[in-house]
Amino acid sequence: MSLLDSGPDLVTVFPTVQVDDGYGGTKPGPGQPVTIRARVEPVASTESPAAGYVVGTEYRVSARSLPAGPWSRVEWAGATWSVVGEPERYGGGRRLAHDVATIRKR
Repeated sequence: MSLLDSGPDLVTVFPTVQVDDGYGGTKPGPGQPVTIRARVEPVASTESPAAGYVVGTEYRVSARSLPAGPWSRVEWAGATWSVVGEPERYGGGRRLAHDVATIRKR
């Protein structure tokens, strides 16, 4: 069994779906939650608190399949997180294919 299939962390992802905005159009909104097994690792920060920058709390989520996007919400470790940008999709065959996303604490 691969580490991608049996990650140590349970992550709940609320994928983005298009919902009515009340003005005749659509906007991104939360979809049905999906709970997956993933590996969550801290991201090294290059920002310096001594220079006056606020250091954000960011983690990298790796999973076989990650139904997340830029407006998706993630719940992990008792906190709510936002997905930063588009998840990276890695191919390379059936055994190596996986998704990686960066999450930032809300």
